[in-house]
Amino acid sequence: MESNSGEISCDNSTERHKSIEEEEEQEEEEGEEILKRRILGHPLYSLLVETHINCLKEAYYLILKKLKEAMEEPLEGATSFINDMYKQLREMNENHTENSKPDSSA
Repeated sequence: MESNSGEISCDNSTERHKSIEEEEEQEEEEGEEILKRRILGHPLYSLLVETHINCLKEAYYLILKKLKEAMEEPLEGATSFINDMYKQLREMNENHTENSKPDSSA
């Protein structure tokens, strides 16, 4: 019989411990809710949110700008190469045309 009373005592202790933990958790959650309401009700809360969003917009803009530059760099190089090739082809064509004209002084 004694072992049963020891087990019951242990069970009661465990239940009390769980109950205390649940109460503490509930109080913590209530405290968090109160804090959230106080923050949301603060007169400068909307300014805080707006500033935060603007900061995210600025970061997004900077990332897009860097991406654009990274994408344009190879394109600019390719465009420059193609333009140089056209220039060389024109010069070669002009030189060939000048060399292939019959000499009118003869």
